Amino acid sequence: MQNSLIVILSVLVCGYATAAGTEAFDPRPGMSAVSPGELKVEIHSPSDDFVSTSGQISVEVEGVASTIGGVRFIDMMLVLDTSTSLRHNDPDDFRTAAAIGLIESLSPKSDTRIGVIGFNNKSELIQPLTANRDDVIQALENLKRSGGTDLADGILTALEELTQHGRPESSRVIMLFTDGMSNENKARAATLQVQAQGIAIQTMLLGENLRGGFLLEEIAAATGGSFAWVLDPSELPEAFLNLRTTAVDTVTLSVNGSDPVLAKLAGGTFTGTVGLEVGENRIVALATSLDNQTKESIVTVNVGDASCATLEVTALNEGRPALSLNERAVEIVVDASRSMWGQIDGKPKMAVAKEILLDASAWLPDDMNLALRAYGNASPSDNNNCTDSALLVPFGAESRAPIREAISELRPLGQTPIAYALNQAAGDFAALESERALVLVTDGIESCGGDPVAAAAKLREQGIMIHLIGFGLNNAADEDAASLQAIADASGGLFLTANSAEELKAALEVTVRTRFRVLKEDTVVARGVLGSNEPLFLPMGDYRMELDSVPAREVQFSLAARDELTLVLKKKDGVVSHSEYRDLLEPTSCEDAIASMKRSQRSLRPAFTSAGRD
Repeated sequence: MQNSLIVILSVLVCGYATAAGTEAFDPRPGMSAVSPGELKVEIHSPSDDFVSTSGQISVEVEGVASTIGGVRFIDMMLVLDTSTSLRHNDPDDFRTAAAIGLIESLSPKSDTRIGVIGFNNKSELIQPLTANRDDVIQALENLKRSGGTDLADGILTALEELTQHGRPESSRVIMLFTDGMSNENKARAATLQVQAQGIAIQTMLLGENLRGGFLLEEIAAATGGSFAWVLDPSELPEAFLNLRTTAVDTVTLSVNGSDPVLAKLAGGTFTGTVGLEVGENRIVALATSLDNQTKESIVTVNVGDASCATLEVTALNEGRPALSLNERAVEIVVDASRSMWGQIDGKPKMAVAKEILLDASAWLPDDMNLALRAYGNASPSDNNNCTDSALLVPFGAESRAPIREAISELRPLGQTPIAYALNQAAGDFAALESERALVLVTDGIESCGGDPVAAAAKLREQGIMIHLIGFGLNNAADEDAASLQAIADASGGLFLTANSAEELKAALEVTVRTRFRVLKEDTVVARGVLGSNEPLFLPMGDYRMELDSVPAREVQFSLAARDELTLVLKKKDGVVSHSEYRDLLEPTSCEDAIASMKRSQRSLRPAFTSAGRD
């Protein structure tokens, strides 16, 4: 666009000289053009000490390039014609839209202060220099259009503001816009004062006023600025953006010798996004001025590989896969109340539960000491028997076959005396000193007026944790789920829900495995269970794993990017040790992987985030 404006100006100048029948017009009487200053360019962001470990693959580069003053800051005065003629020449007020567009296009990181002056017969400082761009936009929106045109007064008011409040190391710029002619001698005199202070004036004319064009070109040349001529007001927004505020024509960006890409120029600032690679990235900003000077600014950015790592924790007890490193006693308490006749997928809930429990008795580790208790299976519900709970199979080395037989014979009949069953279960563990837990599978809440939360708290005092599986709750009221959650919370255990055979099996697997937490410093960042074969995705860093065993165990470990770490806990002859086995993963986005992992964990509501709070 700049070239097209120059062509238009040349044609109009030739036309003016021919029509006047005079010698060629000297566009700079009494003023000599300022030679361009030394080109300077500086990348402000990222800085030389920038180091990324987040795996980001691109970075926004921002800075300033200028032949006017310094490049640390820009102090810019918008000096805008507010004369009456603009109502005719710019009825849709493209002037204001163009100035606001320029402000909004400046990089938010750039240290640019802007002031606003409106001028007609006299000038007014509407907005002193400020870094608050909202205030500048508000000032621009409040500009009026009345009176004549006095360029000199506008220039001098801008000079006063820049002299008093401009920063010494800044590029100080006046952007002068008008649609008409003014007193030439006064304008030249004001320009000479600006020239003496090393301030550049960028000028723009709207319309066909030829003498006004010559004057504005003269003013710009005398201060080292540039001139633009716009005939169609609708082109003002583009012209404001294309005006080379600090006499810089282009800035290109490249990384490690890559093909250069053009940066966006606006108001003397430049911005652009470049791709990064793992390792050292040498970012080069190459500026070219309007007089073809070139200068580089270079920063080096280091990017670490932040691909996700994975952790899997397994256990071996005397060389065999184990769910726990300790002797472990687990009592399964089954709801056999009348409500278990309710159906899931066309089958009674009791039938589904029996099928899964029979299967579990086969895959649970041989070294796990099992017992079975039920409630509601002896007396019909009409009897209101609130002591209907019995230990069907006690703990013992040969309990598997009796448990399968007892499960097969369960029939749902009675009430739901959860509190009574929990109180009775306290005696089932007797003098067992192993790690102890109780898994309660129920489809409803207490129906006998007992206090199962208090019963659960007593079990916790004895070191017995309750994991509760709400089975087939489906449309149960929220308060039912909250009541069951409270039982698990009181004992420090888990509360999970299951609405299918598959979910019940998965929930049961979670509850009988020993849990662990992964901490970074003092913050829990992940949870899991032994031998789940579900890897935990973690960013690189130093961690510790805490195992909910008796006694509690802790392992420190570190993860590098793309590590696939399997942490194997081993117990042999009563001594516990651990080994680390590592492999290398394909690069994986940690953000995406962790989000997926959390969704998977939430599917076992809420397997790793509910009870057992630390």
